[in-house]
Amino acid sequence: MVNLYVCKICGEPYIGGEAPDDCPFCGAPKNYLKSVEEFKELWKTDLNEEEKKDMQETINLELNATAYYQKVSDSQEKYSKQNRLFKQLARTEKEHLEIAAKFLKMEIPELKGEEPKESIEKDLERTKELEKGAVEKYKQFLENAENENVKNFYVALIHAEQGHQDIASKELGE
Repeated sequence: MVNLYVCKICGEPYIGGEAPDDCPFCGAPKNYLKSVEEFKELWKTDLNEEEKKDMQETINLELNATAYYQKVSDSQEKYSKQNRLFKQLARTEKEHLEIAAKFLKMEIPELKGEEPKESIEKDLERTKELEKGAVEKYKQFLENAENENVKNFYVALIHAEQGHQDIASKELGE
């Protein structure tokens, strides 16, 4: 039987027999995939000043990651494993960026980020660094948060970013 699920974090729909282990759009864990009737826009909430500051920093981190991963993807042979990996990383990070912008009721800024490194191995190492840094920041932002919607957002981001770190390590043979 096919069901319609909606991610509580990003709001994207998924059609399938069962909910996947992670949201295919933002990487949120399975427990955030709910029936369409249970969906409520996470970002339609009031933020305190600390949450606004943290959300702006989230936007800055996600802007860099999105642009960087897209540039790495574009630098690789089309349809190669590396091209696909970095294309998906860019899509997921862009989803995070869009959600953070919705929390702040703002348009997505122009994508700007660092340039690819000298080799795919260096790009994978940089990916691990970016994702590790994001996890550390998002854990701090989670502690700062008072709003339950903001807390749920950062829990999901931590999960997704740890997964990105893991896949980069796996690709490096670690």
